[in-house]
Amino acid sequence: MPADSSSFYSAQPRLVNPVHLDPALWIPLPQSSEAWLCDCGDLHALGLGELQRVSTVFLSHGHIDHWIGLDQLLRAQLFCDATLRVLGPVGTLAMLAGRLSGYSWNLTSGSPFAAEGYELQTQGWVGQHFPCSTGFRPREAARPAFPDLRGWQMAWVELEHGVPCLGYRLEAPASFRFLPDKARELGLMPGPWVEDLKRSRIDADRGRLIEGRPAGSLWSLLQPLPTAQIAYITDTRLSPSVRRRIGGAFGNTATLWCEAAFLESQRALAESKLHATAAEAASLAQELRATSLHLFHLSRRTSGAVAEHLAEARQIFPAASAGTDGGR
Repeated sequence: MPADSSSFYSAQPRLVNPVHLDPALWIPLPQSSEAWLCDCGDLHALGLGELQRVSTVFLSHGHIDHWIGLDQLLRAQLFCDATLRVLGPVGTLAMLAGRLSGYSWNLTSGSPFAAEGYELQTQGWVGQHFPCSTGFRPREAARPAFPDLRGWQMAWVELEHGVPCLGYRLEAPASFRFLPDKARELGLMPGPWVEDLKRSRIDADRGRLIEGRPAGSLWSLLQPLPTAQIAYITDTRLSPSVRRRIGGAFGNTATLWCEAAFLESQRALAESKLHATAAEAASLAQELRATSLHLFHLSRRTSGAVAEHLAEARQIFPAASAGTDGGR
C-alpha cells in the first residue's frame, strides 16, 4: 500500500473550501481532464475551467451546505457538450428535479448539455436523465441504472445523520507502468500495442495475441502501480457500531477524508447534532488501516481550534492532517 495513494493522481484531491466552511472535495482523475466532487457546497473558489471539468458529484445528503453549489456547476456547464451526474441517497432525484425546474429554460433548447441523477433506493440504484433540450424535463421515468465510472470501483454505506446520508469509497482502476528497456531486450519497440497489453492485463486475458505473442508472455513488461483508494465520510455519528458498518462496507482504505465537527470534550453536542469528534474520525482511520487521514467540516463553533482537533486525532492516528490542502 502506498505511503499516500493520492500521490498517484495527476493532481492531489483537495478541499475546495477551508475546513470550517461548506464541504466539497475536488478529485481530479489521473491522466484525464475530468474531475469529480464529493459533495458540492459553495464552489466559488473554483474557476470556470475547473467547474467545467466536473462530470460527477457524489452527494452525501441534501443539507444546503453540501448541495448549494449545484447551481454553479449548472451555470458553468449549461452550453457544454457534457453530462453532469449526481449520485446520492434516496431523495436525490426529487431534489435534482426540483432544482432544475426552478428556472426558465426557453433559450437553451439547442444545448447538448444534460444532467443525470442516480439515487440509492431499497432495491438498488435508480437513474434518470434530464436533457437541457427539453427544459430538463425527463423523457422517461426513473429506472434501475448505475453510472459508468470509467473502471473505478465504488462502495457506499448508509450513515447516521437523521436524513438519508451516504459515505463513499472510490478505488481507481488497476494501472501499470510500461518498462521500455525490458521490451527492447525482447526486440519490441513501444507503440499502440502497449495500451492493448495493459488492457489484456486488466481483463486477465493471457491468450490475446499482441505483436504476435500471447499477452501473458509480455505481462512482465508491466510494473503494477499502487491503486488509489479514497473514503469520504461526513455528517454522521461515528459511534463504534457506525464505524463497524463503514469498515464492513469499505474494508482497508488508504486515504480517509472524514468530518471532525467536534472535540471529545463536546461529545454530548456531537451526539445531539449527529456529527463526529476528531477522536472518532481518528479511530475510523485506524480501523480502516488507512495511511493518511484528512479532517474537514469542523464546526464553526470550534473556529480557530484546528490545532486542538489535530492534537486529539494524532493521539490515536499520528498521520492526521487538516486544511484546504490536507496540510497542517
